[in-house]
Amino acid sequence: MSSSFTDTTVDTSIPVVDEWIKSSDGVEIYTRTWKAVSDKPIATVVFVHGFGEHIKRYNHVFDKFGKENIEVYAYDQRGFGETAIRNKNPGKTGGRNIVLADIAEALSSRRKEGIPQFLMAGLICSSPLLQTTPKAKSITDNISLFALPIASKLMPNVTWNADINTNYISRDPVEVKKYIEDPLIHSMDINIPIYIAHGAEDMITDPNASKLLIEKTKSRDKTFHEWDSRYHEMHNDYGNTEVIKGFIQWILKHVKS
Repeated sequence: MSSSFTDTTVDTSIPVVDEWIKSSDGVEIYTRTWKAVSDKPIATVVFVHGFGEHIKRYNHVFDKFGKENIEVYAYDQRGFGETAIRNKNPGKTGGRNIVLADIAEALSSRRKEGIPQFLMAGLICSSPLLQTTPKAKSITDNISLFALPIASKLMPNVTWNADINTNYISRDPVEVKKYIEDPLIHSMDINIPIYIAHGAEDMITDPNASKLLIEKTKSRDKTFHEWDSRYHEMHNDYGNTEVIKGFIQWILKHVKS
């Protein structure tokens, strides 16, 4: 596919299922599932879209997943897309804990016994999304993560190890000691397979931040792909077919391994 062409064609033979669900706290949420080509997908993906957008923008992306027998489930987050329209709350996400609870419920509800599950994240702007919630932790132990460019990598069951120099917590050595010994202050390393792709010419989020995260994570299975000349939305940029194939190939590799 030419690098000067953006492929937005959609394979209409891939079944798409739209459904309204109710969250555990009773909020109606719009969902869309791009089905796999068979009744027994080789993998499932839960996709969390980026800030200020909606899932219908990905029809030309996830039909390609379906053709490779990968099922993708996504939902318009609270405050965005169809969910915002129905609930009349544009821009109101409910806060970090609500966002994480919705992700945990999506992962739990879409888990299929014996089939690998992947979490895919779009642009998530808030670093607290990396923090642990008990509900998410037990659900996400066996998933893999891959991502479009994101300011903070979405992972409900880990916190980022920031390698803080505790000498700069305070000038008071007593307070520094209290910080070090506080059992509630902790971090966990990402130790699951992770793939991050970023456009080299992205002026919205910094590719160097993605590079740094990959370098620091202790996962033994980590991949960073910086796509030459691409802007922020690589899947909607020239040569997007290559980018989409890159995601799919990474999944297929981990399904087979």
